[in-house]
Amino acid sequence: MDKHTFENSISTLKQLLDVHQGQLSTSVIEELKSVIATLEDGRDDWSDEDSDEWITRALKIIAEVIRVVTDISDWMK
Repeated sequence: MDKHTFENSISTLKQLLDVHQGQLSTSVIEELKSVIATLEDGRDDWSDEDSDEWITRALKIIAEVIRVVTDISDWMK
């Protein structure tokens, strides 16, 4: 993962947490915080081997946030 994509991933995950924290379960919030912390800690020495696992975790969290937000939007109709 290149540096720009890496930084954008951290930023996106932080924004998701800020905007949707009240709508997410505790387990999703904790996983999101864990991924953000790990990504931030590894900024300087990130390797391609590490990136696949963390990209997968980040995408799963993003999918969960989208699912929760979509479900809430559907209930409001």
